[in-house]
Amino acid sequence: MGRRTREIIAFLAAGLLCGTVPAAAQTTPSPATPEQRAAAIVGPSVVYLEQHWRAWVKVPKASELIFFQGYVNDGYPFEWATRCTGFAVNPNGYIVTAGHCVDPGEEGARGTALGMAVAWLVQQGYIYKRDFDYWLNEAHAMWSVEGEERGSAADLEIFVQRGVAAGGLETGEAYRARLVDFRPLSEGDAALMKIEATDMPTVLLAPGSSIAIGTPVLSVGYPGSTDQVTDATYEPTYKDGQVNAQKTTEGGLFPVYEISSSMSGGMSGGPTVNLDGEVVGVNSFGPAGEPQPFNFITPASIVAELLAQNGVANELGPVDVTYREALDAYFSGDYRSALAKFDEVLAVSPTHRQAQELKTEAARLAQQQPATPTAAPADSAGGGAPIALVIGIAAAVVVVGGGLLVVSRRRTPKPPTVQAVPETAATVPGSEPIKAVGFQAPAASAPQPSPPGETGAPEGAPQAGAESSVEQPRFCAGCGHALEPDARFCPSCGRPVHG
Repeated sequence: MGRRTREIIAFLAAGLLCGTVPAAAQTTPSPATPEQRAAAIVGPSVVYLEQHWRAWVKVPKASELIFFQGYVNDGYPFEWATRCTGFAVNPNGYIVTAGHCVDPGEEGARGTALGMAVAWLVQQGYIYKRDFDYWLNEAHAMWSVEGEERGSAADLEIFVQRGVAAGGLETGEAYRARLVDFRPLSEGDAALMKIEATDMPTVLLAPGSSIAIGTPVLSVGYPGSTDQVTDATYEPTYKDGQVNAQKTTEGGLFPVYEISSSMSGGMSGGPTVNLDGEVVGVNSFGPAGEPQPFNFITPASIVAELLAQNGVANELGPVDVTYREALDAYFSGDYRSALAKFDEVLAVSPTHRQAQELKTEAARLAQQQPATPTAAPADSAGGGAPIALVIGIAAAVVVVGGGLLVVSRRRTPKPPTVQAVPETAATVPGSEPIKAVGFQAPAASAPQPSPPGETGAPEGAPQAGAESSVEQPRFCAGCGHALEPDARFCPSCGRPVHG
């Protein structure tokens, strides 16, 4: 075997020992941005909310409005609807939104109903428009706002809608929700609702210690203004920005984060997440008339307090765990593994819209990739090559070596011989001397102790020092080619033959 042959086989053997994979078999990661990864994580948990309100307003006899007492609006209730965003925090149907979205009190539905009542009195000519604020102040002080049952708060129906896909087509699922607990805008602005559902896709809250000034964030929600110019859809909007400052409200009682994400009506109650897809806060409010992106979010720590007070754990469900494993494979470029994981998600949650969409994209990308060997566990040292890879490269070494041997034999059709390799102090422990290709070396066996009175040699075996009747082949000391018994010069390299 020539020098070039040995170099090629050594190169392939090095690849075998290092466990490297040819470049053509490497996967190509998806060119996704951190924002796209975060959106893929949080998207399934985001829901669209509609709040339907109904309230009766009564002017008491003690009012200064002497020209009108009793129920306004001719005794009919005022009805209106608001839209917000929410997100699931527990797979058993627990959903978080902003407190002002579901607040029946002065900062919420009561205040809205009183404003409608004063406006009705202006339209009917009972009061002057210029006196609107005066009568509104009195209304907050002494007028009553009731639901269908007298003495109750305004009636509220909450509808939770989430985007799903049936047969590959986008559609929606609607649930009625009940209000579990809430904090008004002035007391933290967070609320907890419950729907009768299981295996809801959820999102995790970010630890407070991980939130710092400059943290990149995505604010997610359903801005109502977009529906004025586009078709309604269950795909939320994602606004990027960063945490600009940590401030407080109500004289330092409640913390808020100032962020640079631009938001509009309808996004209230949606999550603002970091680039790991963890909730940093709940979209809360922004200064009226501010032309620049300048908004505030309720910290995730207040949400955590609300959950703890009501015995609700913020956790992922089995579907979420598998879905995130699928995302890890997808964004690392392992599209075939991602396909298998997305199938697992859809087996449990067949209407999971994001899993359907990403599965379709993963299937397309997988077709553009060469098949890769199935990975096997590494050896005990942690650096072993996959079994399939080892077999493949070993086969390549044998084929290349065998092919080169054929060429060598065509040039020199004599059988090669073996030169004994002396053991030196530099030999690596556990290594074996290199043997000539094609030569079957005798199997070494440990010497066995002989029974007393026996020599240990089989009957008929040649004794030490006896000459063998088999003529030993000769070879060239320079290039290793086999020689004729009477050759004086090597026909390959021309060197003289001695001995």
